[in-house]
Amino acid sequence: MFAYPGDLVNGAIAGPRGHYRLSPARRIGAFANHAYYFPRNAAKHGYYTGIVGKWHLTGYAKAGAKEVGPSQHGFNETIISENEGIAWGSYFHPYHFNKEITQKLPGKEHLVDRTNAEALDFIQRHKEKPFFLYLSHYAVHTALAGKDELVKKYEQKPGSGKGALARENNPHLAAQLEAIDTGVGQIRQKLEELGLAQNTILVFTSDNGGESDWAKAVTTNAPLRGGKSTLYEGGIRVPLLVLWPGKVKGGSRSNVPVITTDFYPTLLEMAQLKPDPRQVLEGVSLVPLLRGTKAVLPRNTLYWHYPLKAKHFLGGTSAAAIRQNNWKLIQFYDTNQAELYNLQQDPGEMNNLATVNPAKTKALQTQLQQWQQKVGATK
Repeated sequence: MFAYPGDLVNGAIAGPRGHYRLSPARRIGAFANHAYYFPRNAAKHGYYTGIVGKWHLTGYAKAGAKEVGPSQHGFNETIISENEGIAWGSYFHPYHFNKEITQKLPGKEHLVDRTNAEALDFIQRHKEKPFFLYLSHYAVHTALAGKDELVKKYEQKPGSGKGALARENNPHLAAQLEAIDTGVGQIRQKLEELGLAQNTILVFTSDNGGESDWAKAVTTNAPLRGGKSTLYEGGIRVPLLVLWPGKVKGGSRSNVPVITTDFYPTLLEMAQLKPDPRQVLEGVSLVPLLRGTKAVLPRNTLYWHYPLKAKHFLGGTSAAAIRQNNWKLIQFYDTNQAELYNLQQDPGEMNNLATVNPAKTKALQTQLQQWQQKVGATK
C-alpha cells in the first residue's frame, strides 16, 4: 500500500506550489474549496461526515495564511484538530496545536485517548444515520510521548530502549502504537454494541513509513530501505487493512500494489455513489481486488512525484518514481541519476540495475516523463 495523506478524500494528483527543480503537478488549488471530494459527495447523499484529529492540508489563519479547513470540504464536524501547526510532541493536554481544546478526560489526558474517545462519541451520536468518520491520529509522530503506564510496561521488556529518543525498541513508540490499537478495538466493540458492525466498513492505513534516515530517528523500516521523505520502499510502503463484512474474506491477503488515490473511487463504489462527472480520477476502485484476491486491476503502473526546494531534513531529495509490475525506477533530480530495482528479487532496493539494464531504465524514464507531461509536472 502506498500513501499520501490527502488522497483519502481526493481522487486526483496533488503537489506543492513554488519553484522547484521539478515542477509541481497540475492541481486545482490548495485543496480548493470548490473541489469535490469524498466527504462532500457522501454528505450530498445523506451521510453525516466528521474528522477527528489531524488535517494538515492547509496553512493556518493564525500564521497569516489562507486556511482551507475540513468544513470547506464536506465535513459536518471537525473535532480535536489543529489550528496552528501539528502535534510535534504535544500529546498531553493542553495541546499547543490548538489551545482552544478543553480537557475532557480525567487525570493526565493523552491525545490518542482523547481522539479515540471522540471517535466513539461521534459514532454514538450518529448511530441512527449513515456516517463517514475520518479518524486521523497525530500519533505516531515525533517527538514521541507515550502514556506513562504503557511506557513503563515496554521499558520492562528485554532489550527495550530508554527514553523517547531510543533508536531501537523505543518504549514511547510502542506505547503510542498500543494506544492506537486499543482505539481500533474500542471502535469495533462500539459498532458491535450498536448493531452496526455488519453494515460498517473499516479502513486502516498510514501516510508514510517511519523516520529512519536522520540522527534522531526512532525506528527502522528494515528490511525495506529508507523512510519518510524518500521514495524508497521504506518511505512509501505502508500497511492497509480493510474490514468489509460479508464482502472481504477474513484473513485474506493480497500482494497487488495499490495507492491512496485508489481510496476515492473505492469508497464511492462501496457506498454506491457516483463521482462528479467533471472529475478526472487518478486512482481505480479496489472493490474487485477486495472481493477476490485473484482479481486483476485495470493498471500495472504507479507513479510518485516529489519535488523539493532543498533536501528534506529527514533525508529525502527532489525525485520522482515509477513502479511497473515488479520494476521500479527512481529518478533523482538533484544529481540527474536514476536507480532501477526489481522489487520481487530485491525488495530492500540494494542492487541498482540501472547500468546493468539500460533498456528497462530508458523505457521507464520515458514512461515517467510522459506521465509527468500528462499531469503538468514537467521539468
